[in-house]
Amino acid sequence: MAFFVVDQTKLVKGAGRLMYAADSQAKPEKIGDVINTTTYAAQSGWSDLGATREGIQITVNNTESGFDVDQVNGLLLTTPDNWECSVTTNLAEVTLENMVIAWEGASVTVDSSVTPSEKETGFAGATSYPQALVGYFFHRAVRAPQEGTLNFQKGGDAQVIPVRFNILADATESDPLKAFFIVREQQDFS
Repeated sequence: MAFFVVDQTKLVKGAGRLMYAADSQAKPEKIGDVINTTTYAAQSGWSDLGATREGIQITVNNTESGFDVDQVNGLLLTTPDNWECSVTTNLAEVTLENMVIAWEGASVTVDSSVTPSEKETGFAGATSYPQALVGYFFHRAVRAPQEGTLNFQKGGDAQVIPVRFNILADATESDPLKAFFIVREQQDFS
């Protein structure tokens, strides 16, 4: 007889898919709003950040304020005063377009005056972070500063672009417990 029974149908393993849309895109209400559930192609207005390395991490954390009095050596009450959420991964597809997203670069342009044509972008200190809708259904996200290095070497690991998005609370969400993101799971009832 087993001391502890594990329901293996509830164990999750596998790669995630990180997608995004402009903040003007309607907030998705179901998986089919983001991807075609037959072909898995992105729906109109949605873009895919491509392959990732070392997984996709979703982090939720809070800070608290404590209440104490002189007569007691310890806190009498704590209340959450800030919640934060972020999504972090390494983009394995090292393209100029992904660098612009991860490092807040300038728009990618094409220089046709040289043969062959060359794409160009640039990077410096961003003065603001544009908001975007990001898949899994995070409502609002801003790119967070993240150190990145492109390592050119004969051996070792392939290049990756580290990227992190801080998830902001959606003040228009009627349920405060859904202000960062919602999770939808499609069931197979066949």
